Amino acid sequence: EGQLVMVPVETDIKCQWRVDAGRKCVKLCIATSNDRVVRAVVIFADQLFPGESLFVCPKEQQPEVEVALCPSKDVANDLFLKVFVGVRNGNLFYLKEQNYKMPRFSMYVPLPISTTVTEPDGYVSFSIGHKTSKMVEWLNTSFNIQFEHTNAEALSVTFVSLRDDRNLIISVKSSEVTIMTENMELAGDLVQDLCDMAGIDELESTAHFPQAMAEFSEVVKQVDAHNATRLALAAESSEMGGELKELLVRAEDARLLGDFVRMKGLYGQLMTQNKALLAEHAKRCNNQTALLQALKQVNQMIQRAARLRMGTVKAAVVSACRDAMKNNNMQRVLNIIETGNTS
Repeated sequence: EGQLVMVPVETDIKCQWRVDAGRKCVKLCIATSNDRVVRAVVIFADQLFPGESLFVCPKEQQPEVEVALCPSKDVANDLFLKVFVGVRNGNLFYLKEQNYKMPRFSMYVPLPISTTVTEPDGYVSFSIGHKTSKMVEWLNTSFNIQFEHTNAEALSVTFVSLRDDRNLIISVKSSEVTIMTENMELAGDLVQDLCDMAGIDELESTAHFPQAMAEFSEVVKQVDAHNATRLALAAESSEMGGELKELLVRAEDARLLGDFVRMKGLYGQLMTQNKALLAEHAKRCNNQTALLQALKQVNQMIQRAARLRMGTVKAAVVSACRDAMKNNNMQRVLNIIETGNTS
């Protein structure tokens, strides 16, 4: 009968994040504090795995297990771990449970200070006043780093995205914070996350995202074109509808007069006109679908612009942009998005 080998009571589970640049992902490393092996791991997390759980059972019996994670969105996750710990070649395991937090922006890897990078054209800039002391704490909480910078009044950190290899630069000078990135949506997520962590209720900012603004201008042009097409198609459909009614009345008159030859010809024209009207209706439906899609993109851009601010300014940007869109004042919309000036 085999001897039962106990797992020491002081055995702890240690977790840390590592970057796998080759596979474009981060790895959760789960290890024991001694030579006991990790036989299996069950991870529970919302919206991170299909079915909200993942089971890992490595072939090799090692004190450490690596789990590759590639979140598609920047969302913080609380991981609940169930770790099966045992001895090599044993068939009895001890269950260790542990909670571990996945930083929201864990897919952004810090680069060494000596690395030369091309600065992104897009940026958002704002002042957080005396809250600059919160910057280092925010970087350590929301990113996969342990930043030991002591002077929060002047710092600069460069990251690279594991998803698309784009650069992200966050710098602080006095109380002025600048976030440089080509992704306007990412900039908004960073601003909102920083404000939530630092307890900032009101925040004004200036932004400049040339690529996003160029794409937005094209979308607005599409909206104008679809609106013009909608009005033209509505007029054509109205005219064809009138002609259809006239043909119907004339055909009925011919039937009542007993002129069946004329009636047959009129009903033939009526059928042709009805098919043309149905074709026009299909065009209007396709144009309306494209118009709604373009308007959805306009609304998304306005929401992205609003997320670069906080508090009453955020709501004012949304309202002012929509008013400017109603008045067809594109230049006003662009000015609001970049400066946040709604007056």
